[in-house]
Amino acid sequence: MEESGKNAIELHSTNTSFTLTSAYGNLELGTSDVRIISAKAIAVEDRFALMCEPPQCPNYGQSMNCPPHAMKPGEFRILLQHYSHALVFKIDVPTQILLTDERRDVARQIHELAAAIETFARNSGYCNAKGIAAGSCKPLFCDNYVKCSALEESGTCRFPDLARPSMSGLGINFFELSRKLNWQIEKITRDSDPDTVPQGMMAGIVLLS
Repeated sequence: MEESGKNAIELHSTNTSFTLTSAYGNLELGTSDVRIISAKAIAVEDRFALMCEPPQCPNYGQSMNCPPHAMKPGEFRILLQHYSHALVFKIDVPTQILLTDERRDVARQIHELAAAIETFARNSGYCNAKGIAAGSCKPLFCDNYVKCSALEESGTCRFPDLARPSMSGLGINFFELSRKLNWQIEKITRDSDPDTVPQGMMAGIVLLS
């Protein structure tokens, strides 16, 4: 894709890898799949942000990137109108891993990858690129700290180059988006049976304009 005043970002794939290229350079993604889509394909619904509230999510209110501190779905809908495209990526993960603390390692990878793609896009001329990731950043980067430093008086994130807003906290309906992309998606809960549902995924989005 290419827009006026920006370097073209191209997505190249082989049987085993995905790479972004532009005049700025190359970025190996290490994902299961990647798509560049119209930003209009992203549906935002208030009910997904409500799922972040207790008792559904223990991370509610724990970081600046999660409700109630994060951007509200209504605000995000307005912001989304200023973006033309979105890069969506996923990492397929065995359900057995998603049911253990190992899922944090995958979620951390999603945040780091969203941040890396965002930086790559900005360096390629997409100055307003915005990364969004799966889940709360608090247990991934600041689990050993009592509070998110961005919510303290200093207002400064400890890991601004890594932590990104939660997709569900913004109200993104990733189930609908996955169906549009023909990605098989299952809702994995603590009651999920790995024999019945052997695989899930974690994903991220980078908005481009």
